[in-house]
Amino acid sequence: MIKIRIKEAAIILNAQCAGNFSGEDFIEGVSIDSRKVSQNNLFVPIKGMTVNGHKFINDVIEKGACATLWNKDEPNPPENVAVLLVEDTLKALQDLALWYRNTLKAKIVGVTGSNGKTSTKDITAGVLSQKFKTQKTMGNFNTEIGVPYTLLSLDEDCEAAVIEMGMERKGEIDFLTRLVQPDIGIITSVGLVHIDNFPSIEEIAKAKLEITEGIKENGLFIYFGDDELIERTVNSTKIKESIRKQTFGLEEKNTLFLTDFSESMEGINFKVNDHSLGELHVEMLGKHQALNSMAAILAARELGMNDEEIRLGLLRIEKTGLRNEVIKINDCTILNDCYKSNPVSISAALDIFELIDAKNKITVLGDMLGYREMSHDMHYNVGKNLASHKINELVTIGQEAKFMAKGARENTNIKSIVEFDTKEEATDYLKKYMSEDCAILIKGSRFLKLEYIVNTLKNTEGKNE
Repeated sequence: MIKIRIKEAAIILNAQCAGNFSGEDFIEGVSIDSRKVSQNNLFVPIKGMTVNGHKFINDVIEKGACATLWNKDEPNPPENVAVLLVEDTLKALQDLALWYRNTLKAKIVGVTGSNGKTSTKDITAGVLSQKFKTQKTMGNFNTEIGVPYTLLSLDEDCEAAVIEMGMERKGEIDFLTRLVQPDIGIITSVGLVHIDNFPSIEEIAKAKLEITEGIKENGLFIYFGDDELIERTVNSTKIKESIRKQTFGLEEKNTLFLTDFSESMEGINFKVNDHSLGELHVEMLGKHQALNSMAAILAARELGMNDEEIRLGLLRIEKTGLRNEVIKINDCTILNDCYKSNPVSISAALDIFELIDAKNKITVLGDMLGYREMSHDMHYNVGKNLASHKINELVTIGQEAKFMAKGARENTNIKSIVEFDTKEEATDYLKKYMSEDCAILIKGSRFLKLEYIVNTLKNTEGKNE
């Protein structure tokens, strides 16, 4: 984490100093959450739509913060802690992160994509950790706030970092990649995610390609080569001549492609055309994780890792939660995949769900958000496509998900289709299955927070409903 004298931070940010402090005092780390402040942290209060971080200043001082950024237009700055007065605390956070990034010697891998970016981040960090002191974006800190916070959390002696970059609108990846300045940039996929903020999927692809603007000179750009849209966009985008390109996928045209694949509940086994690697094992589920692993392998090769280091690194993956978590409650197996939801990720989750052997298989699907006028058709088609999977019961949650139920009723042989307006109602309904031989897949958009279902059902363990 960043360690810097208060007076140096003030100079970097061109900030006026106030409050009670010595210029020789050190800031040790940054916090953007008043609940997680540590001793000698710099607190960065963010003024959002509903919450103003400045209001929690007394709490952070009590917890040991030695300094705070402070918007000049905010009243009542504290007097018993160092105060760095700035025009905008968010911009100051970003400016400090940019300065700190330029002091780091770490090799940085930047990852973006409509699907798969978090898993690719986790896999890449796991592989690189076999050879380097490696850090990564924790959780979903992949925004204009989360990315600079992640950069400032990197240790001074960090050797490799994997930074996830999210996107809702055009220009966001351009901004984040110029902040991160990755040595290696990865695009995992392009899909109809956040289409409500773009006129077309082609524009989403162009926005993802903004990552190339920040890749360092002589850096490497890695992308999913099977996607024709990505390929067309790459070919029509002016990319710095010094940046090299490598691809991964199923097709033989790629730099790295899949030659063999198998899976079980213990994970996936696969081989690639780089035969020296032999058979590789990853304790994750789904063929898409083999693809994500190939992006990580290309990054590892670029940073000089050998076959054995890569093989062992693939066994060191620390997974971000709420993605394909297998949870056992009494006789029921739950596949908890409620971090986000779109047609591609639902299809991938259903493929994994096929691996679970159970007498009764229940799929719980919530609203997919962000599809504007396409929403009804998108949800209907998800329900229609359930015909290709073994499902005994479909449970939907939300108003848009009712069109999934409609698609399933009109196109599948699913015996039972039940609709609920809220996750609480669905949870009460699902409790009866906790003592049965069954499997339940839970999938919905992040906004719905369907992990509530899993957490509540866990409390029924050992009980008979």
